[in-house]
Amino acid sequence: MEAAKASDAMVRRQAAEVLGRSRNPAAVPALEGLLGDSAAIVRATACEALGVQRSRPSVPKLSKVLTGDSDPRVRQAAAIAFVYIGDPAATGPLIGALRDGSAPVRHAAMRALGKLRAAGAVGALASVLSDTDPSARKVAVASLGEIASKEGIPALSSALSDTDAGVRAEAAKSLGLIADPSAGPALTAALKDADMGVRVQAATALAKTGDLSGLPVVYGVLKSPEAAARQQAAAAVGLIGDAKGAAALKAARAVEKDAGVQGLMDLALVQIRARLGLSEKAPAKKIPSPKKPVKPWGKTPVKKAAR
Repeated sequence: MEAAKASDAMVRRQAAEVLGRSRNPAAVPALEGLLGDSAAIVRATACEALGVQRSRPSVPKLSKVLTGDSDPRVRQAAAIAFVYIGDPAATGPLIGALRDGSAPVRHAAMRALGKLRAAGAVGALASVLSDTDPSARKVAVASLGEIASKEGIPALSSALSDTDAGVRAEAAKSLGLIADPSAGPALTAALKDADMGVRVQAATALAKTGDLSGLPVVYGVLKSPEAAARQQAAAAVGLIGDAKGAAALKAARAVEKDAGVQGLMDLALVQIRARLGLSEKAPAKKIPSPKKPVKPWGKTPVKKAAR
């Protein structure tokens, strides 16, 4: 631990990494001391190391770093450390960090709240959906899905009308994680979305609530000219498709030219057959027709002379 007091900042940083990997609780005081180091890189590494240590007693000091450190990289490292520590006590400081002046810090805080499944953060995350940055809105809806609280359904349903297709698709996916029938009307409307990815996610989310009305939409996307869309549809059929889906997937696989899509379709076919208990019919064997006996070459039968 003497290296943590070295005059060289890089030596102190390396010491913090070693102390974190040691998983030795006795190293925690030294790491907490490095949270006040003069070098930002050392402070950030100390945050990461305390996360690796899963040090719950360090949550108050990491909270102060999250809200008060002058360097956004250090504040971001503190937010990420809370994911590894997994202490709900970090919810309050993380909600406060949603107002941080640095976008990476705000994004890290949102992701951490999702990983912690912090139900108390639903309202704060919902407020981010008015942010002008689509990437922030996308992270917010993803975290609401991880929290999986029914309180987030109104905000996620509203996000299905977002101007950004990525946000809409993520909102549908998150509603699928919550899997509550009350989101049915909004998801049904999303089946007509202009973006194929949104339609597939909406159909998948509906299926998770027991509503299979969106399956034909997914089967239609199997014929999309876009390989990525066909891949997404194939994956969805493997998870939620019925017997008709198995037939549609098999037909799509027969004409698929893209090797990457072919592989995913093959995997999806295995999944859906296993899930539905379907057996793959082996091709019928062609029975060869009986051959006429061939006369030996060069040997002509000799007719017996009549007596």
